[in-house]
Amino acid sequence: MTGPHWIIVPVVLPLMAGAALLLLERSRAALAARLSLAATAAHLLVSIGLAAQAADGGVRAYLLGNWSAPFGIALALDRLSALLLVLTGVIALATVAYAVAGAAKTRVDRLGPHFHALFHFQLMGLSGAFLTADLFNLFVFFEVLLIASYGLLLHGGGAARLKASIHYVAFNLAGSSLFLIAVSLLYALTGTLNMA
Repeated sequence: MTGPHWIIVPVVLPLMAGAALLLLERSRAALAARLSLAATAAHLLVSIGLAAQAADGGVRAYLLGNWSAPFGIALALDRLSALLLVLTGVIALATVAYAVAGAAKTRVDRLGPHFHALFHFQLMGLSGAFLTADLFNLFVFFEVLLIASYGLLLHGGGAARLKASIHYVAFNLAGSSLFLIAVSLLYALTGTLNMA
């Protein structure tokens, strides 16, 4: 696994899988579960390959669309981000395997709509947050994973979940607002949001 374009795969793969799963989950649940499991396993394999690529201790940068900062999205792969991707991939694969295990009536993924799509959008946000090279894009990826987590929190319904989700959303909106204010102040002081 060589070449600079592999760095974007942990973000694009869950995005494409999530989009496909939005179309499949209601009509073909069994196929959607298999696709979700396969995409999560592929994400883990790519993450392991990127960890092997980052093992030399260097930092690899990737500019989406070859646009330089501050106009483009810059991703960076180092040993820490690669390790976090691998850990995320292992936990994600275990989570999807658990969700699709069991009898059809007791499966976690069938308690509500769009479990697998939301899960992959959350995986995309996590992967992007670990790979991003600037603070604003960290905020964007963090919001992507939070929005998906809102849907996953409500997955299955019920009054207790609804009450907990209202608190969760309120706290996260307050935290996101503070994060965005801090990023704005940092940009005003330094003139850049690049983490390097």
